[in-house]
Amino acid sequence: MTFSLNNRLILEQYVKTGLKSEIKNGIAIPGQKDAVKGLQVLVSAYLPDGRHIPKGSIAYIREEALHTQAWAARPFSCDTVSGKFMIVGLEFIEFIDVPDNTA
Repeated sequence: MTFSLNNRLILEQYVKTGLKSEIKNGIAIPGQKDAVKGLQVLVSAYLPDGRHIPKGSIAYIREEALHTQAWAARPFSCDTVSGKFMIVGLEFIEFIDVPDNTA
């Protein structure tokens, strides 16, 4: 069984999309990164307080952090997780949606 440690979650790789623009007074300006982005948890995690974050949950992170933090720009790969992934500290997670059938 694989699970994450040290208050970190293993999440799917974030793929940046183009900058969204906003129109103000007829001029296009870069949009604010004020949204939160949901990314799938790829490996179950057990938190120090005993809570279980099952694989398949969705962790929500501020889009601003996904554009500015080094960990978001350098995905990892390994034998036990398929595809590219990010290792994200819980301090960057705003909330988690756990599927009803795994809670």
